[in-house]
Amino acid sequence: MRIFAGVQAMRGAAALSVVCGHAVSARPDMVGPGLAEGALTILASGVDIFFVISGFIIASTAAAQRDPLNFVFRRAVRIYPVYWLVLLAAFVSSSWIALSPEERPALDFGLIFAWTYPNWYIGPAWSIAFELHFYAAVAAILAIAPNRLFELLFAGLGMVVVAIVFRLQLGIYSHPLVLEFGAGVGIAYLQMNGGLRFSRRILAVSAGLFAVGWYWIFVHGSADPQFARVATYGLGAGLLIHAVVSAEIEGQSFSPILQWFGKISYSLYIVHYLVMKWIVNFTGLWLLSTAGTIIASILLSIGLASALHIIIEAPLISWGRKWSLMRRDQQTSDVPSREGTVRIPAQAE
Repeated sequence: MRIFAGVQAMRGAAALSVVCGHAVSARPDMVGPGLAEGALTILASGVDIFFVISGFIIASTAAAQRDPLNFVFRRAVRIYPVYWLVLLAAFVSSSWIALSPEERPALDFGLIFAWTYPNWYIGPAWSIAFELHFYAAVAAILAIAPNRLFELLFAGLGMVVVAIVFRLQLGIYSHPLVLEFGAGVGIAYLQMNGGLRFSRRILAVSAGLFAVGWYWIFVHGSADPQFARVATYGLGAGLLIHAVVSAEIEGQSFSPILQWFGKISYSLYIVHYLVMKWIVNFTGLWLLSTAGTIIASILLSIGLASALHIIIEAPLISWGRKWSLMRRDQQTSDVPSREGTVRIPAQAE
């Protein structure tokens, strides 16, 4: 599968957006409730970009390999080691730090495997539950009908729309945010069939939708924030990734710095919230300089994420990739022998 530098750069931008949003809103009493909420409302749209990117990458990856076990294994290696390490740190820290206003829940299997939301210990990990449900649907399709991946994904997204319209209770699968994965799946389908064309107007419309979403949700106050989010941030993110992928196909290059942030984006996304909570509890730091503490929390998050990526994430991803290639080569080499076995008469064995 081709690795798009532009998509990697957008992952980096999305992660930085979420980190900055949480850094600014960590102490609303210091920066002001209006600024804290307004900043987080727009900067949290990085998650919507993540969902579209995930739909694009997962659909493209699954279409290329079509092995459900391989797919599940690679996803597990990608998600769980860093998550479990940060979850352990959060669990230990929760003995003296309040990670959320609600009462601390038991560390059950839903939280250990990030399958449920909200996530009391790692706030941003609510999005991992959405990711995992999307992965589960893709894995099921690969196990049943890998040659009909896109058709069944689009059919599944149609069922999500039906569930939303008729208010059917299907858990995460009836949540509007699931449709953002569908935007990424659609972009992957267009890319594989040569249907992408770059247009600056698409970027302009995307920027406009993010602005409208911020106004609709924060300034005006939407009666249904999740619907407003998908209709603005989600659609804007879809147009953004469409423009980025089509621009790269036509030869556009992207910032190496943002690409580097894209590489550490998962570790950054998972670890930064705990860092912010640690810093919030050291109230003396905020008396020195509010702006300085916000910047320091961002830089510390980036430093820890970089270490996690280098020490844990990158080696495991590399190992998972090698295992995947070995499994694929083994399956390929086994095909002739299996065919040969079929052709050998029973009495000759």
